[in-house]
Amino acid sequence: MANTFALTLVMIGLSLFGKPELAADFGIVHGATVALFYAFSGNTRSLILGGGEQVKTSYHLRLRCFMLIPLYLFAVILSVGLVASSMWVILLLIGRRACEWLAEVFLSEQEREHLPIPAFMFFLTQGILSLLVLVTLVLDSFASYAALTLWAISPLFWCMRRDIFADALKRPSKGTDYLKVLLPNFGSTAVIGASVYIIRVFIILLVGREIAGDFFSAFALGGILGSIFALALGPTLVRHEGDSSRVVHMVRILNCMLAVSFGLGVLLAGLSIFSPDVLLWTGKSSLFWLAVGCSLIGGVVMVRAQRVRLRLLQGALGKDTFGADILTNILLVGCAPFLYYILGVEALSGVYLLGAILSLVFYSSEAGVLFARFSKERWVYYLLACFIFLPLFLQLSAGIYQGEGTVHSGDVKFAMLPIPISVLVCYVGIVMLGGFSKARISLVFIFFTFVGMFLTSLLLATDYGLDERSKLTLLLQYMLPMFALVLGQQYASGKDADLILAKSIFWVLIVIVPLQVAFTVIEDTRYLSSSLYLFSVYQGASYVPVVFVGGFLLVLFSFWRENKYREALAALSFFMGVYATFSASLIALAFFIGGVFLFLARSFILRIDISRALRICGFAYVAVFLAFQFWLGGGLLRSKSVALPHNWSESFMLTPFRDALELRASHWEVYYTGFIDNISSFLLGHAHLLDRKMFPSAYNYYLDFLYNFGVIAALPLLAIIVFAIYKVVVRFAVIFASDKLCGLTVVTLFMLLVDNSLQVGMRQPYSGIIVFFLLGILLSSICRQDGDALIRSGVVKSETGLG
Repeated sequence: MANTFALTLVMIGLSLFGKPELAADFGIVHGATVALFYAFSGNTRSLILGGGEQVKTSYHLRLRCFMLIPLYLFAVILSVGLVASSMWVILLLIGRRACEWLAEVFLSEQEREHLPIPAFMFFLTQGILSLLVLVTLVLDSFASYAALTLWAISPLFWCMRRDIFADALKRPSKGTDYLKVLLPNFGSTAVIGASVYIIRVFIILLVGREIAGDFFSAFALGGILGSIFALALGPTLVRHEGDSSRVVHMVRILNCMLAVSFGLGVLLAGLSIFSPDVLLWTGKSSLFWLAVGCSLIGGVVMVRAQRVRLRLLQGALGKDTFGADILTNILLVGCAPFLYYILGVEALSGVYLLGAILSLVFYSSEAGVLFARFSKERWVYYLLACFIFLPLFLQLSAGIYQGEGTVHSGDVKFAMLPIPISVLVCYVGIVMLGGFSKARISLVFIFFTFVGMFLTSLLLATDYGLDERSKLTLLLQYMLPMFALVLGQQYASGKDADLILAKSIFWVLIVIVPLQVAFTVIEDTRYLSSSLYLFSVYQGASYVPVVFVGGFLLVLFSFWRENKYREALAALSFFMGVYATFSASLIALAFFIGGVFLFLARSFILRIDISRALRICGFAYVAVFLAFQFWLGGGLLRSKSVALPHNWSESFMLTPFRDALELRASHWEVYYTGFIDNISSFLLGHAHLLDRKMFPSAYNYYLDFLYNFGVIAALPLLAIIVFAIYKVVVRFAVIFASDKLCGLTVVTLFMLLVDNSLQVGMRQPYSGIIVFFLLGILLSSICRQDGDALIRSGVVKSETGLG
């Protein structure tokens, strides 16, 4: 605590004793160093206290010595221009934080080895020197610089050890293994530091600097108990749980403090809501006290969450919290504007409380103490897949979506936008299935994408106005569907997951598609009806048809040789042909015709059940042909002739295709020209977004992404796509021979490469979640095939005596 909070205490003292400007300078330097040094702390203290077997203490010190100078210089750059004090003060304060960063390693090793006397001397030294610095600064003494210099290097007194330093200078024999253990921990602390900064920027953009300042002070005041536990008390108490009566006594004291904090938080929140006049004497607004009350309650939840986190870090299994920290913090960033637009500025008072709840949920899920009994139940997998593909949309202001046509975000309030139920199901599923280590590829992808998009946006930010707010909102629109990649990898680890997925999609299609076609006949409309009476299908003319056709092809490849699905597949093929034709989506229709043809060609190549494949394809193509006839007649009930008019191709195919292509070409030109306009736009994207009414998108997901965020942010996305294609090419023979895996590969690659080159499906909540979900399943399935191949190879070598 003396090492971590000394600068903060001096800052508070300066503010209380009439030096607010100097206190502000201390605060700016503290913020810059927390963002840098904490981001690269990598949970070092917990790892050392956990035993140090995985990573030697000297290796922690070695990494910090290498990173010290770059981080120090970067902190100086961030502070200069904002700090009014002299450069010497800036250098000394950052030097103090750097020495604290190094001292953390030595202090953790002392604690692990039970050396109380040096710890007491360290505490006494920090107390005396911190008081000396505060007095000299308040009195404007000539000795203040000398006191600052001594105070800056004092963290290394009583703790620095030559043997650890000497060992750190040696080249480690297991450096690569150590780094593999530390990288997830670096990711955890880095995403926490970045998300805290983004949330603060978001709150400033949403409510202004004055209200935001009150929020930040309230969060700090209410969350002080959680911060002290996470950074100081928690690692020690968790390490000694059950080992010492003294620790038991401290835990009882802590529980009493938590009870008081919770009661005080409830009292303040209640007064600020129901009797705000009672708090007027304080001179602070009821909004401030509401935030304090919610944060006090959040501090109690955060202590519980941090206990779970620290147990994971210090456990014998050596788990990390990389996945839980990424999911928690990026979702918290996404919830901030959501709360503001839906519930108003008062809802932002609960940001710290919401973060604590999310932390507890995801840490508990990773530890296996939340929904553990459900994570392997088959019915859970059925429900997850069904609700992810079900096109049920909700409006926060009107309930289930019942509208016709399309609702554009630029024309209505946020509360009127239809949100698919798959969004909620996706995040609930991630928590229920747990085991985030199964989705390490997805988590690394999300982490680097988030960091890349945030950094490019930050580098282009000017005055943090409307453009920055729109840019960060667009960032969240891209990021939130990507979490389905995590769910896909978790889902694929379940028993018979591919079979359950295909069955679930089959039941969704067999219920929705015939009903939608029937309602189209009843309403006698030219195009596919979006109404199903109980609810309406949003984006039923663009993204949903592509998803449904992809789901049908996945079912077709999976079950076409199953006798019990023979009749149902033939009927579904017919209805899907009519559905795809009347959807007015040329992409969906081409996907249907091409996918069915590929299915037929594969059966000929493999020479398996050719007659059955011909029968299913016959139903599909006949349905398309008949639907063309009825469509050309102007309506299903009015059409009496099945003869094609002489200009049918011009009226139905060529004109719409040409118009759609010209529209896309014009948008592609605008976005591509802007993308390559200069080196800044190429690498970082654009700070100013195009008018959404004139250019709602680039009609190309990747071009839209590159235009707005640049190549740097797009590198993780391009890398995971190239990785998936590489895996498919390498395992092509195995994939082609497997019905389920071949269907999954065809559908995923088409939606990933073709559909999103003509639309922005992966930016939409419904279609985006499904594409990333299928991609996650595909990656895990192929990697599992690789693992099985390695196991078989090892068995063969062993049996032949070569192993």
